[in-house]
Amino acid sequence: MDTNKTYPELFLKAVNHVLKIEGGYVDDPNDAGGETNYGISKRQYPHLNIRLLTLDDAIALYFRDYWQAYGCGDLPPVIGCFLFDSVVNHRPKTAIKFLQCAYRVEVDGVIGDETLGAIRRFANNEDYLTNKLTLSLAYRADFYHDLAVENPSQERFIMGWMRRLFVLQQFINTEVTHGAD
Repeated sequence: MDTNKTYPELFLKAVNHVLKIEGGYVDDPNDAGGETNYGISKRQYPHLNIRLLTLDDAIALYFRDYWQAYGCGDLPPVIGCFLFDSVVNHRPKTAIKFLQCAYRVEVDGVIGDETLGAIRRFANNEDYLTNKLTLSLAYRADFYHDLAVENPSQERFIMGWMRRLFVLQQFINTEVTHGAD
């Protein structure tokens, strides 16, 4: 990791979690997601040589283009970490819609005043946040299911996608909610 750059502790936890899930270089011809390295996709960054992407570069991209760009650090940690993992794994509008469905606000894929207000309204209520996290995960699981139904070639990935959700929930419950190291 780049020792010249200081990142917030919560981001470091979240990015380390994502990096464990995403792994290194992958170019599976059957995966509609395409070529990735550390979870960074060629589709998102067509100008980059994905195969040669360094870990430090991936972390810097995650911080700038995901964590900061979507305000993950400004949200309650449980929700910020969910959103971060979601924008890494999905198109950002889709990721935001999972939260909007859970919070029962206008589903437009944009984090605006209504969405922020709903998220912040009960930001200090752990039971409420756990409920919203569970609903957000359920909407995401439903999305994966629909993706496999609509495109049967992607069905082979459904178990990995679902595992990702369970591992994310476990990470948030142990590393974020309770602050375990």
